[in-house]
Amino acid sequence: MKAEAARKDDPRERLRRVLFLVPYAVRHPGITVRELAERCGTSEAQLLEDLDFLLTVGCPPFAPDDFLDLYVERDRVYVALHQSFTRPPRFTESEAAALAAAVKALAGEGKERVLEALRQAVPRERRKGYDELAKRIYAGSPPARESVMGRLTRAIAERRAVRIVHVTAGRTEEKERVVRPYTLARRFGHWYLFGHDRDRGRELPFRLDRIKDCAVLEETFEPPPPAALARARLFSEARGEPIRLRLSRVAAAWALARPARLRVVESGPKGEVVVEVEGADAEWATRFVLSFGGEAEVLSPPEARRHFDEAVDRALARYLGG
Repeated sequence: MKAEAARKDDPRERLRRVLFLVPYAVRHPGITVRELAERCGTSEAQLLEDLDFLLTVGCPPFAPDDFLDLYVERDRVYVALHQSFTRPPRFTESEAAALAAAVKALAGEGKERVLEALRQAVPRERRKGYDELAKRIYAGSPPARESVMGRLTRAIAERRAVRIVHVTAGRTEEKERVVRPYTLARRFGHWYLFGHDRDRGRELPFRLDRIKDCAVLEETFEPPPPAALARARLFSEARGEPIRLRLSRVAAAWALARPARLRVVESGPKGEVVVEVEGADAEWATRFVLSFGGEAEVLSPPEARRHFDEAVDRALARYLGG
């Protein structure tokens, strides 16, 4: 009984249930709670909890029922608003690779079919990039021993140098580098290796998704003391002009709660704000702002504004073009 209870409390089990029950209820409008619970392999009480849980699904600043509206009437289940489940998604290679990593972590029956569907959802000309990313991103815990992150984690723990194959941003040429790995850290949604590059004779960050291969060497080293690492100001040395964003009152409430180190520089009478973020690039700023729909925009510098405008134009063309 305990094992069964633990299985039902497992968030992966709940995810599997809710991913099944929504399209099933759409195809069978008015299905009874009992029958739907039987189809989901759970109790009626648990199913009703799952339905309540689904009403909290959404993406700020929108209300949950902008995406999904379901209700139980006289013991029958109806899904009235489900358009986000009917439009065939088209993913960028990064989005699909991130989903593929999550699918691999969840495992279970049908995993390979889902992974292939994700690959097919990426435009044909971008699948090569997807294949490379899918091999290098791992979402489980702990990292797979032979993944890039797994090897780096082991090298850091054993204080052993690594030979990495790295592609610098904006270039296509791969270069081998011998690095003394000090630590791993996340910034703006990306993992970075921070360590000493032997060829360039100084400490540098390397974005993990640009490391194509990694080999742990026999060479050992003594890492710098914590105080020295602190003086290195890991990832905190912002370069270039800060990016300035305008956020509506609704967007500001969500954005300022995120760990993005936003600095408010102007506040409007209705709760809207202008914020600055240092050390971010135009791509990050565009993705961040677009997550708030029409509730935010990139103001400056000009190249960041241009990147944002072009992304909006491409999105509009995609939707208006059908």
